[in-house]
Formats: sequence, C-alpha cells, structure tokens
Amino acid sequence: MRSDSSRRLRLPTPPLWLFALFEAVQALLATVLLIAVPVAVVEAIRSFTGFELESAASLAGQLWLVMHAAPLELNGGGVFHLVPLGLLVVPFGIAWRAGRRLAQGAYPTQLWVGVTVYVVLYTTAAGAVGGYAHTSFAETSPTWSATAAAAVTLTGCLGGCVAEARSVTRMFGVDVEAKLDELSQPIKWAGAYLWAVVRAGTVAAVAAVGLASLLLAGVLAWRWMDVVNAYQHLDTGLAGGLGMTLLHLAVAPNLALWALAYSSGAGFSLGSGSTVGPLTTRLGEIPEVPVLAAVPTSTGEYSWLVFALPVAAGIAAGVWFLREGENHFDDWCALKLKVRGVSATVSTLTVGLLTGLTTAGLLVVPLWLSHISLGVGRMVDIGPHALAAAGLTGAWVAAGCALTQLVAPLTRYRGSKK
Repeated sequence: MRSDSSRRLRLPTPPLWLFALFEAVQALLATVLLIAVPVAVVEAIRSFTGFELESAASLAGQLWLVMHAAPLELNGGGVFHLVPLGLLVVPFGIAWRAGRRLAQGAYPTQLWVGVTVYVVLYTTAAGAVGGYAHTSFAETSPTWSATAAAAVTLTGCLGGCVAEARSVTRMFGVDVEAKLDELSQPIKWAGAYLWAVVRAGTVAAVAAVGLASLLLAGVLAWRWMDVVNAYQHLDTGLAGGLGMTLLHLAVAPNLALWALAYSSGAGFSLGSGSTVGPLTTRLGEIPEVPVLAAVPTSTGEYSWLVFALPVAAGIAAGVWFLREGENHFDDWCALKLKVRGVSATVSTLTVGLLTGLTTAGLLVVPLWLSHISLGVGRMVDIGPHALAAAGLTGAWVAAGCALTQLVAPLTRYRGSKK
C-alpha cells in the first residue's frame, strides 16, 4: 500500500515568464495601493461631500509616478522633480525581491526571460499611468514615466538576481568561479584587494549616511518646538496635517542626505541664492514646510565639528579593511620599494584614495536623487549639489581611512613592546 507522501500530487512548475508576470502584477498592486489608499483617505476628509473619483485617481497616479522618480511638467511652465526616497525604496525593494525569486527558479541562461517580462510589464503600466494622470497642477509624460520606472525596476531586479547565489551564472551561462580559478595568482590577489577596497568604501558610505541621520535626529530633537510651531502656523486642518506628515516621512531619507552634504562642508541650498553649510549660511525665503524650521539660520562657532562625521566613517572603513586582511598592494609595495617608510606611505595613500573614490561613487546618485526642483522661481534648486557633496565626503573618508592605516602599525608596535 502506498504511503501518503507517495500519493501526493506534484503540480507542474509554471514557466518563468508566467512567474515573472505574476511577480509584476503583485508589485503593481502593492505600490498602487500604497499611494491610492492614503490619497483616497485625505481626499475624502478634505471634501467629504464632493469626493471626485477621477481627480483623486489622477492625483494618485501622479504621486505613484513621483514615487518612481518621474518628473512632472507644470501647467504653468517648469518641471517639478521631487524623489521621495522613503517611497522609492518600496518599488526598488519589491523588484529586488522579485529578482531573487526569479533567480531561484531560473534554468541556466534563461534568467533574462523573467527579468525582461517583469520590467517590460511594469514599464508599460507606468507609461499608461503617465498618459492618463493629468491634473490642474501638472501633466505627466508617458516616455519619462516609463523610463523612470524601467530604471528603478531594472536596477532592483538585477540587484536581486546578483544577490542570489549563482544568479550571474544562470543569466549568462558562464561558470564565474571556474573562470576565476583559471586566473594567475597575482591577478587573484589584485582582484581580492580591489574587492576589499570596494567593500570598505561601502562600509564608509553606510556609516556616513548613518552618522548623518543621527545628526539630523539630534537637530530635530533640539529644534522640535520650532517644527511644532511651524505646523500650527500653517493651520492646514486635519487633511492637510495628515498629508504634510506623510510627506515628511516620505522625504526623511532625502533630509538625511542633506545632513550628509552639510557634514561634508558642501552644504545644501534652499532655493537659488540660499546656502546652508557649516562654514557659510545665507538664507532667503524658506519654503513653508515645518521640518525646515529646524534648519540653522546662521553658522555656529562649533559647526566645523560636523567634519568629524565623515572622517569617522573613513576610520570605520579603515578598521574594516585592516580586519579583512586583503592588503596585497602593501605587500607588493614592500617588495618593490625597499624603504619601508616609502612603501607604507604609498600603500596608505592608495587605500585611502581608492576607498574615498568608492564612497563618493556610491553616494553621488542618492545625493542627486535627493535634490528637489519645484519648477517655480528660486525653488528650482533645493538640496545638495551631488558632485560637490559626494566628492568632499569621499575626501574626508579618504583622510580617515588613511589615518587608520598609519596608526595601526603603531598600535601593533606598542602591543609587542608590552
């Protein structure tokens, strides 16, 4: 007599394109509901007796596109571009999860089928929303809507594929590990060194953003009453207060990146001609957003102390690099340059420079996305200038990392003396 396990039915595995289609539909439903439900609630509170479904749907469509970094064309001229990074991580994270799931169920060389179906369906839906969502405030371009959604979903989906074990092999049909084994030992050492530097730069970037977030939290706690008074001064009512609070939550990562730009010394702008930085602060008219009431109105005596934050991030990266034990370039310098002081200096400066460049490269896109343009008058330049902020952050990180490399031999020497 057959056991229960042998009598279980084995359902056929769905084809990869169908699985990708299912993942894309799930992603669309999740992101649409995330925007549509709050918009419906706010609109219902604001106009309880005159709720208009079509206008609410158009507004929700535009906010859904803004969540995917799509710009809006203002009816009065100009371009509105605000990327709420707190919301952008939702479609990006869902695409990342979909990429991992597709990689798990893909046969060799077939992963591209699932990725293509997922991205094309999501992009087509974004283009359709861009053609439909028109309000009295702005219009949307189907082309830009589809392009922005494609960039977000493709990046997230490919990231999830790479994060999944052997996903690169499944996509290209190449055994990467076997190819690496064929390389010579010096090339392997160089690759291990560069990979360690990249990961150290990632540590520095994460640490810098984390420390900047703590700086932002401290400033908000210190100036909390000013923020509350700004809320009361606006007097937007229940619907307006709820919408303003949701806006604050959506742009919280943007503000953290502005704090990062401040700590680097590059600062950020609150409109053309207005600059907020640790060394120079010139403020003009500030947008009436409650959280901006916490912005410093002048340069403090100890404002320069914020430079310690990116340096600390560089020190964290340097400590991580030392613990990784992959400094093969230092070994090479010690062999080629007989004077240890010279070889150590070259190795230290190289590690610091490469780590700083990696950190700057990782931060430049998030800093650029955190910039805001309201498309009206002076308000086309709000936020940090990405290249300057990323470059200065990378420079401070390089200094902190190099300092760690220089101090580490001294600590080992003192330990051996004991």
